[in-house]
Amino acid sequence: MRMCRRGGRVVLTGLAGHETEPIAPADLVTAAVTVHTVFGAPSRAWTHAVRACATGVLDPAPLITHEFPLEEAERALRLLEDPAVETGKVLLQL
Repeated sequence: MRMCRRGGRVVLTGLAGHETEPIAPADLVTAAVTVHTVFGAPSRAWTHAVRACATGVLDPAPLITHEFPLEEAERALRLLEDPAVETGKVLLQL
């Protein structure tokens, strides 16, 4: 945000694992910066993604680094909190 020109726009995508530098509202106002956020997608995008996975066009398997049964959800969440463990997506199975 600090690199944005006065009156410019900043787009925040996704969520950080933890907040390193909070954004001060006063900085946004005095710089006249507009902040846009992106989280999620319209339903038609989800429909397209599900269809791509179902037909094999898109294979999400390489994103999954760990799998746990649902009963071990607490263990899976602890794994995600551990900065020493590299994780991608953690899959909970029924």
